[in-house]
This record gives sequence, structure tokens and C-alpha cells, in this order.
Amino acid sequence: MRHFVFPLLLALVGCSSVELVAIDGVGTDSVGKIYGGAAPDQVFQSATVALHQLSGGSVYTSPFCSGTLITESVVLTAAHCLDTARRGKRYSEMSPSGLAIYVGEDPSVDILSHLYTVTDVEIYSSYDRQGLTDDIALIQLSSAVTEATPVPFLPASLALSNSDAGVTVNFAGFGQTETGSSGVLMQVDGSIGGMGCAVSGCNGSGDTATQVSYSQPTSGPCFGDSGGPMFIERSGVAYVAGVTSYGDSTCSVYGVSTRPDAFESWINTFAGEVVDTGTVDTGTVDTGTVDTGTASTCGDGTCDDGESCDGRDGSTACSADCDGVTKGKKSLRYCEVGSSCEGPGCP
Repeated sequence: MRHFVFPLLLALVGCSSVELVAIDGVGTDSVGKIYGGAAPDQVFQSATVALHQLSGGSVYTSPFCSGTLITESVVLTAAHCLDTARRGKRYSEMSPSGLAIYVGEDPSVDILSHLYTVTDVEIYSSYDRQGLTDDIALIQLSSAVTEATPVPFLPASLALSNSDAGVTVNFAGFGQTETGSSGVLMQVDGSIGGMGCAVSGCNGSGDTATQVSYSQPTSGPCFGDSGGPMFIERSGVAYVAGVTSYGDSTCSVYGVSTRPDAFESWINTFAGEVVDTGTVDTGTVDTGTVDTGTASTCGDGTCDDGESCDGRDGSTACSADCDGVTKGKKSLRYCEVGSSCEGPGCP
């Protein structure tokens, strides 16, 4: 497809006061395909988002990577999508001010009315930019998304294993297709090959504790789909079981995804514990219930069960009773939740 230019169109972005103009192209931070894919046909696929570069007062209409909305304001993606280092072993995190997130199916049509600005990005500290291990990152949006339903990542209690070999999964992303077009949300089914780099054509063993691989001779993810989801269903509930990381240069032999189940603690520290709001395969959303314990009384001087510093996990936000630091330097952040403390900065 062609990318359209809207040189005179201005709009408010992500409920912020920033005005942007949409321009053609991908931008200098491009890292790049769902091959053999089709248009979205399940509710959970709408959680797939596109990453766009901001430059001054402009946003590039072509996405450079994909991601998944795992809470109303947190996006899961690949570390290499947010790594702006050009050489060497050390990664460099992309500035939040240079990034925007599109929620929808075709940014060339309506990017400015479905764009969200970013307040924070975090690449996993052990990410190896040369070996592409621990290739996972998180993005904090400036405002909550209400037009798509988040899909939780697969928790450690339901972690992938070799017993999942052959299980059907679904890939989604905004990458290039077999026709050479790109920038539109597509999806395709595949099947798990094994943990690590276990399938034919994949060099080395990979990391069996943090990666999953799959064969894709006729269809699958590729450039531009980096950071996008590999969905799996457990008992009718959809989860993000993989983050597209790398594959062969023709995207016709194999692919490897990073397993978020191996990074549960880190994800929850950044996002707050991700409540299971998975999407069942009938197209309806199972929002579940959250046990908030005893009734909370905000202002009584005690961080009761069901209260927290910022309202995470379906609790009542009560900063007057529950201490917390949820912004600023990551190592200092913490949140008091009832009788416990979460985060690296817990006193």
C-alpha cells in the first residue's frame, strides 16, 4: 500500500496538548512482515499497536516496530525496537519524546486521532544487542487507552514449555507483507516449534529459558513486526506468550520470540501486577474480578487491604495512607499495596 502525507492536518495527540503533523516515511529509527497474513478477526488482536517516530512537531506515518497493550497504559515490545545505539555492545534507550504509539489498524488513514504520547521507556537491563537475548522492553503511555482491550502477558504459572510444541499461536503486527506493502495491522496463525532456537535452520540453541522458536516456510512475522505479539490461548483466554525478536533474512525459514513469562517480576514492577483481562475466543472480554479484601477507608492513616499508592491491581488509590514513588529514577520507585511494598525502591 502507499503511505499518504497529511502536511496540513493537526490534531491533539493521546489526550496531551502536543500538536503534530503527519509526514510520510518511517524515520531514522526504523529497525526493519506478516507474510501470508490476513486482516484482524479476533478481539484480542486489537491490542497490537504500532510504534512511530516523532521528530519535532511531526510524526512519521509508517511504523518502525509493533507492540502489545498489556494494560491500559503499558505497551510490551522488543528491546531492539527502542535501542538507538548504532554500534558497540551497550544499548541506548530511545527518548520517550521521540516515540508515539498508534492504536488502530491503518495509521495512514487516522494516525493523528489514535496516537498516544509516551512518558517512559525501559529496556531490560540484561538485553544483549549483539546476541539478541533478553530482547524485551516496556513503554509507559501518557494516558490510558480506552479504544482497545489490553491482553495480559502469559504469567510464569502458565509458562511455555516443550510440551507446547505444535500448539497453535497467532502472530500480529504492522510489518511488511509478501507484496512489499506495510504499515497495516495483519495477523496469521503459526505453531510453536520448541523452546530456544530449536527449529530447523535456526543457528545455535538460543536461550531455552527465555525464547521460543517456530518454523515459518509460508507465513509468519518479519521486519516491522518486531516487538509484536505471539498470542496463545489457555483455557479460552488469550495471552501474549511471545515478543517477536528475530529470524532469517528472508522471513521464510524460522523465527524466534522472547517469552514474557520469564520476565514476570520485571514487567510487574514496571506496570504494576497485570490483572488477567484476557479475551476469550468468542470475541467477548473476560474482565474477571479482583479480590480487594476488606473494605478500605482512605484517610484513616493505614494502608488497608484493597488500598495502594496508585490504584494498581484494582485497588483504591489512596496516597494519603499508602506511600509510593511511581515516577522518576527507576531504581527508586516503589508502591505500598496494603501490607506489602512493591518495586526496587522499597524502604
